[in-house]
Amino acid sequence: MLHQLKALLFVLFQSPTFYVCVMSILYLLHRYIAGGIRRYWDPRRTERPPCLDASSSSSTNPQEDTPCLDASSSSSTNPQEDTPSLDASSPSFSNPQDNYEVFLSFRGETGKTFTSHLYKALDQKGIYTFLDVKRLERGEDISRGLDKAIEGSRCAVVILSGNYASSRWCMDELVQILKCRNDSKIKQIVLPIFYHVNPDDILKDKGRIWEGFQSLKREFPNNEEKVKTWRDALIQLANIAGHHVHHGSIEAEFIEDFIKVVSSKLFDPALLNISKGLVGMHSRLEKLKLCVSRSRSSFGDVRFIGICGLGGVGKTTLARAYLKYMSCQFQASSFLANIREVCEKEHDDGLVRLQKLLLTDVLKGEHIVNDVFVGKDMICRRLRRKKILVVLDDVDQLNQLEGLAEESHWFGDGSQIIVTTRDESLLPRMYGKKEYIIHKVDELEDSEALQLFSSKAFKSDCPPEDYRELSVKVIEYASGLPLALVVLGSFLREKTRDEWKSALDRLKEYPEKAIMRVLRISFDGLEVTEQNIFLDIACFFNGAPKSFVMNIMDSCGFFPEISIRSLMDKSLLDMDHDRNRLRMHDLLEEMGKEVVREKSRNEPGRRSRIWLKDDFYNVLHKETGTEEVEAIIGPPMNPETDFTWRGFSNMKKLRLLIISTLDFWWSKRNRWPDNEYLSNELRFLMWAGFPLKSFPRSFQPHGLVELSLTYSCIERLWDNPMMEPLNKLKSIDLSVSSQIRKLENFNLFPNLEKLILDDCGHLEEIDPSIEFLKRLTLLSLKCCRSLMSLPTSMGGLKSLKVLNLSDCSRLGDLPEGLVCSNEELDVTGTGLKDITPSVGDLKAPKLQSHGWKNIWNTIVGNGLSSAGLSCLEKLYLNKCGLRDGAFPDDFRCLVSLEHLDLSRNEFSCLPAHFNQLSKLRHLDLSYCQNLTSLGPELPDSLEGIKVNYCPELHTFLDPLSQCNLQCSAIYCVNCFKLVNRQGSKRTAITSLGRYLQNPPSRRFDIFLLGNEIPSWFTHKVMGSSLISLPICQNWCTNKWMGFALCVCFTTPNYLLGDWFWEIKINQEDWGFGYVHWAGEKYWNGKKSNSHIWLLYLPRDAYFHIEWYNKSDEIQFSFKSRLENEILEFKQCGVHLVYERDIEELNLTARDEPIELPAKDEDEGE
Repeated sequence: MLHQLKALLFVLFQSPTFYVCVMSILYLLHRYIAGGIRRYWDPRRTERPPCLDASSSSSTNPQEDTPCLDASSSSSTNPQEDTPSLDASSPSFSNPQDNYEVFLSFRGETGKTFTSHLYKALDQKGIYTFLDVKRLERGEDISRGLDKAIEGSRCAVVILSGNYASSRWCMDELVQILKCRNDSKIKQIVLPIFYHVNPDDILKDKGRIWEGFQSLKREFPNNEEKVKTWRDALIQLANIAGHHVHHGSIEAEFIEDFIKVVSSKLFDPALLNISKGLVGMHSRLEKLKLCVSRSRSSFGDVRFIGICGLGGVGKTTLARAYLKYMSCQFQASSFLANIREVCEKEHDDGLVRLQKLLLTDVLKGEHIVNDVFVGKDMICRRLRRKKILVVLDDVDQLNQLEGLAEESHWFGDGSQIIVTTRDESLLPRMYGKKEYIIHKVDELEDSEALQLFSSKAFKSDCPPEDYRELSVKVIEYASGLPLALVVLGSFLREKTRDEWKSALDRLKEYPEKAIMRVLRISFDGLEVTEQNIFLDIACFFNGAPKSFVMNIMDSCGFFPEISIRSLMDKSLLDMDHDRNRLRMHDLLEEMGKEVVREKSRNEPGRRSRIWLKDDFYNVLHKETGTEEVEAIIGPPMNPETDFTWRGFSNMKKLRLLIISTLDFWWSKRNRWPDNEYLSNELRFLMWAGFPLKSFPRSFQPHGLVELSLTYSCIERLWDNPMMEPLNKLKSIDLSVSSQIRKLENFNLFPNLEKLILDDCGHLEEIDPSIEFLKRLTLLSLKCCRSLMSLPTSMGGLKSLKVLNLSDCSRLGDLPEGLVCSNEELDVTGTGLKDITPSVGDLKAPKLQSHGWKNIWNTIVGNGLSSAGLSCLEKLYLNKCGLRDGAFPDDFRCLVSLEHLDLSRNEFSCLPAHFNQLSKLRHLDLSYCQNLTSLGPELPDSLEGIKVNYCPELHTFLDPLSQCNLQCSAIYCVNCFKLVNRQGSKRTAITSLGRYLQNPPSRRFDIFLLGNEIPSWFTHKVMGSSLISLPICQNWCTNKWMGFALCVCFTTPNYLLGDWFWEIKINQEDWGFGYVHWAGEKYWNGKKSNSHIWLLYLPRDAYFHIEWYNKSDEIQFSFKSRLENEILEFKQCGVHLVYERDIEELNLTARDEPIELPAKDEDEGE
């Protein structure tokens, strides 16, 4: 048997077929082994790391909150598809741009050591890196595939080791890399790593690297041109600032640090495609990055960052960009998209799925999560030692945060959890005050909006000239909302101009559904009272004063204090703090109106709110009103218009009615039919020019809270003695209702708090039943010139705080005890002759005594110290005829006095003990014709002082005298003698210098006569109100204190003071709104003289941290709010104030000449 086997093998070995088979097997085995090694090294063996724009598969519609602002709007591809092969034969490089983020160029000697570790570190950081260990045989040209791989990489890392230059393949690769670096279209980043070599050796023709190059040179004795190209490439590389690995380096630490360098280069916003495709994203990303970086020292190791704003403003897009920018600085990252939508559709299952995704993104692999509580425990245990970056997109409920990021200790030190949300209140309710920061996303500026819209509508940065005007109208409609700009731009693309016009007209009646659908998400999540307030503001009160809106909403029972705060938290409402008005984005307003309109598209009488003139008249004329109508704010009504009051008859649930009669005098001359149709559900009724003599008996609105019938024909309110009291009525205003002679039946309003009867010229008597108004706090009878007496029962109004009897010229004595609890009593122009109130009981914080000398004499006669006025905070003594010596010695006992009005009196100076009013903050001495000087008698506590129109005043804030006064507001309108003696420029600069001695937190204003601004303002313009200040990179240092502005101007109008500064940094609003004139408005009576206004805005009150990175220019523009006011500008200047300027101010003040302003010819007559 054994012999037979040997014989068989002998035959096989002799056969040539056997050798062919064996060689084939060995070759296949070699290919298999080599292929396995190559797959191990080649990054193409794994799926391409998902693009951070779509890193979470949880998103079913990741663009719902905000459309991608990518100007190209290219459709996204599947990030999980295999990366195309880079073989030379691969046809996949038709568009090689940005195929890889890093290309590694190296010699094989480092392939299995340093280079492999570097590649692994880059891969772990999600940096898509090309590395190919398949070294081409020497003598073969660089492959077309590798050539394209280099071109398509944004960064090339050249690992220059000792033998690198001995390889033709490596040198060809280096030449191609440097070619891409120098190409203006590619601008490839090149980062050399000098691995155990010295770059100086290349320049000095020595060392291992040079020896290797010489050996390569010898291989090409007949190709000097190619050798020179290689040599030039080596020298160019040696001159690039690189990174060194030497014998003392710890390679693991070097690689960790080098990865940070690569990340910072790759994800510099200036280099990212973000800046090209996402309009306005670069500046927004910088603002967010700066906001986060500035919070590190005070917010601990783990930070929760809320990105807030209304729907469609770009929160999600900004979060994606930030993730792409910053993810390489973390061990792992995760983007959980559309959390609100996922949880709404899947409830707890959706939250569990999101927990799994978070764990998978960070830890890789599959994770079993059975319920929310298990998921929370796993996140806490598994992620608490990892530094990660997580985006929780579109969060709207606390339980979502609780399930995904409840506590800071769930995550490792340095982790950042970004939460995009429309509800700003979520983070304060979830985390401690020092654990979170809020970053609000603003709408686009007009220039950015036009660029984004043009990219969608025209595929360019600006519209064609013949479409420019139409494009501007679209921009105005969108009001800077990216969502609207993208939707409308895409819709209008390739449309004719006539089609554009038709589309714009249609938008007025039928807003774009795609826009409204996104905005409506926030509205649908509101409580019922919040929805009611939102719709009322959208339909009626956008831009109205907050106090006015709050009052009406409170009357309607909508709890405005908490509801309006909630609307602001959800970015549905904003506050114009400068004017204290409520603002709503134009598209939110349109969405609110659309919510109302969609209830009945064709019949306004079936809608909840009516605000359009045509709808209002249509409903009244056709009598189509229904119980659906809740609120009406109508236009002025023409009494001759053909409509019937029966139109109100079916509006049984009307709660808010604000209308007016156009012709008040027609109403008085003609009798209107009795209106029996007003709703008894009314809570707030304001009807200017109300035409009826009294309310009909059927009108018994027991829920009515506020009633305003100014300019009305009313003679009595209700003529129904059997009527039940209106217990909820708090305010009645019947001003300028000239038909009222006697007001009675106060027992119908037992809880009334305010009663206003100003200018009721025929009012003769107040009924004694006013004693029932135990809660009355304000009673105003101003200009009731027929009123001769007040009922004695008013002495029992113990809650009365404000009583205005000014210009009640026939009024006699006040009832006994009436003054005792007043906070404010105004009796200007009354006929009161003698009154001796119980002064010892006067404990009011405010006392007005305009022209009322008797009460002053009474107080002085009894002695101020015995008058119990030590708690008095405000004292008004203007027009009291006070002369020198009128102030008693114990005037100093007014130790709590903060506000004092002594205007229009006759004294020439203040007593020396005046400076003992240690809490006095505001003093008004305007129109004191005899006042000559002010100095040491002014208390140091003063913050604001007015000496306007004091023609004899010649000494005040003397620059040459010692003065401790540091007022922040100084107004010296038309003080000629003061300026003639001291000089306006010298006085202004000295006052500013004194104010800056102690670092101020409030703004500083000084206003006085002058023909030019101080010379200290070196940056100034002539004859203009617009000035731009170039700023350098490091202008906003810790030494910077604030802005100083100065303008010299004349106004030809009589009204002075409705002015403001508009400030922009790099063409963007500076974030604090307009800076308005803080003084009073003056009716001058003649053309104003030339004045200067110097304003200082301190850093402590006016500063945004993102200014650190601003470097271009700051624009300052001085304007008037009055459209017809024409200001004549002489000079305008600005100065950035630094600490060194304080001493310079003092030196400048001494050198300022005293200019003589041109005195008005009427002055002093």
